[in-house]
Amino acid sequence: MKSKWLWVSSISTLIGVLAGGVYLFFAEHSLLLNDKDLTLSAFWSTFMLWSFVLMFVVALFCNVLAFMELDDEHRLAGLNLRLQALLGSGDRQQQFLQEAQRLLSRKGLLATSEKVGADYHLLQAQRDTLVLIQQSCMPVDITQVRAMFQQMLAADITDGIVVSSGGFSNQAWIFAQEANISLLDNKSLKRQQKRAKIQQVPIIQS
Repeated sequence: MKSKWLWVSSISTLIGVLAGGVYLFFAEHSLLLNDKDLTLSAFWSTFMLWSFVLMFVVALFCNVLAFMELDDEHRLAGLNLRLQALLGSGDRQQQFLQEAQRLLSRKGLLATSEKVGADYHLLQAQRDTLVLIQQSCMPVDITQVRAMFQQMLAADITDGIVVSSGGFSNQAWIFAQEANISLLDNKSLKRQQKRAKIQQVPIIQS
């Protein structure tokens, strides 16, 4: 935030305090001094009084401008953070998909097939598995899992895997367990990656 309005406000407040102090001490009708020789004339008393009022108004106006400027900067900062979050989420989504496909490739050959829809893949191993990869960051709902189960029935496939970095709804989790469909999100992906690393560690026999 630029400090010019705060500087002007501070200077105006200081001038206003000085003008108010002079008015209280040396005004024509001052109650603090009994010596009439030290009191100001009517002109200067009025001048000091209006100077105090004017500086108070200027300081108040500058404070309002400073707060408005600060609010604008906060909005811009929030917009920048949201943009960075969106860009970052896109990078994380791409990384998640790459790691998920790498994990699936260890289990078999991931390929397209005419037996299933264009949105699905087949993981070809000892037993074929139908795979649905959610390309967006949106959570997978029960409708998508049901549609996948219908594809499994049509293609006579008993196993399925749904990949989604956005997670899954509670209904999707429940239906997937009953339909023999595995759900792969960020947490389960990390667990399987750790399990795969442990299995790759050679056992040293003494």
